[in-house]
Amino acid sequence: MINNAGIVERISLEQLDFDSIRRQFEVNALGPLRLTHALLPHLHRGSKIILMTSRMASIDDNTSGGSYGYRMSKVALSMAGKSLSIDLKPQGIAVAILHPGLVQTRMTAFTDSGITPAQSVTGLLARIDQLNLDHTGTFWHANGQILPW
Repeated sequence: MINNAGIVERISLEQLDFDSIRRQFEVNALGPLRLTHALLPHLHRGSKIILMTSRMASIDDNTSGGSYGYRMSKVALSMAGKSLSIDLKPQGIAVAILHPGLVQTRMTAFTDSGITPAQSVTGLLARIDQLNLDHTGTFWHANGQILPW
């Protein structure tokens, strides 16, 4: 099961909008948790749950600040993923918390420094194929790098 929900609303500290932050939490953190909870009865030993997050959810890697709603909601999603990995491990269900990379999409204004969607998907599929209970709950970049929390 791949949970790929995400919105970003870029608002500066000076223009902080708590309704915007709340919306981002609803979509980015609570939506995937709700879906996972609803589908749990259909998952079995050997199932995999994938939570798409962002490197922007790394507290250690935050060197640019800003993006409060997006960053905070994706950190919340990562925490949900870590807890799910612990709670579901006895049932044989593995959880991955994945960053797709800097992908050339509308969200990144099709940045020239990003990778193509196809390159991202190739990396993500490799991470999903490698996912097992030995490294459930780990925060991975699509390129295979383990990311800092």
